[in-house]
Amino acid sequence: MNGRERELAAIRHEVPDRVPTDVMCVENGEAIAAALGIEPGAVMEALGIDGRIVGAAYTGPVPQATAEASGVTEWGTLNTGDYGTARRSYPLAGADSVAQVEAHAWPSPDRYDYAQAARTAQDLAGRYAVRGPGWHPLFCRVCDLMGMEEAMAAMIGRPAAFEAALERVFQVTAACCARLLDACGDAMPILYLGDDFATQRALMISPWHWRRFLKPRLARLFEIGKARGRLVWYHSCGDISAILEDLIEIGMDVWETVQLHTLPMSAAELKRQYGRHIAFFGGINTQRLPFWSTERVREEVRRCILALGEGGGYICGPDHHIKPDVPGENAIALFKAAREFRGAGYTLA
Repeated sequence: MNGRERELAAIRHEVPDRVPTDVMCVENGEAIAAALGIEPGAVMEALGIDGRIVGAAYTGPVPQATAEASGVTEWGTLNTGDYGTARRSYPLAGADSVAQVEAHAWPSPDRYDYAQAARTAQDLAGRYAVRGPGWHPLFCRVCDLMGMEEAMAAMIGRPAAFEAALERVFQVTAACCARLLDACGDAMPILYLGDDFATQRALMISPWHWRRFLKPRLARLFEIGKARGRLVWYHSCGDISAILEDLIEIGMDVWETVQLHTLPMSAAELKRQYGRHIAFFGGINTQRLPFWSTERVREEVRRCILALGEGGGYICGPDHHIKPDVPGENAIALFKAAREFRGAGYTLA
């Protein structure tokens, strides 16, 4: 099997030739490359990663960068990578009316390069399971625009303004998803989206508010994929167990990141309760990965595959980005152990 066949089989709860492997992002590529004696650009191939992420780049004008940030996004937010008060600049901070929200310079779905994304997806589709567009959140985008604390306060105190911002974000995101999937065709069999609305203890907002504001819009996004025969792969960190059944109900096929250490259930219980309905991606604790021995990494891989991989339905990988502080040898050990695993109905290719 190639990567595309292997990963799609696992998502469909079939048993492929080996456990598929994937990763959201490798941030220690140079360390891995040095440990393997290869060029950094060859790391994904050397690790045996079965999937690839493809998105459409924004090509329209953006506001001028400030001294605080390396740039400004098409949404008019600072590109700092921070949440909360750390960003210090929010174009919709204090917006208390729908009119103020509507006056914002919203990006046009016409200004994304779907043609280039389609060419990239087609180049990769013969070997890898291509998914996209990637990080196009709803809740987190509103937090970028208002500020995280302000957005959550607006959800309660100024719901009309909050929902107006959420709806505009949804409209742009939905149009981008539809155009990307149409441009890529069969080369992109997976609609891939994500949002973060939980901590490692529970949801950041109440399940009622999640169902009120986010669930119906996520259902409409997922339907964009389903209507085109695509699988739906969804990223959400932390303990989302309170609304996991809701995500299954509206069509989620793969849950990323499966941070097992945050959940109020064991890996075996997670598989038993939800494994018939969704596939799991992740499981390997990225927070501990910098500190484990390579043997402990291998043990953790085996533990996750045995708990989550029976009968397919599991894609092995870290439960978040592989951060720069992860030794290259540990990242190599993770993916090598998964490729060589024998058990849970798997055999070597």
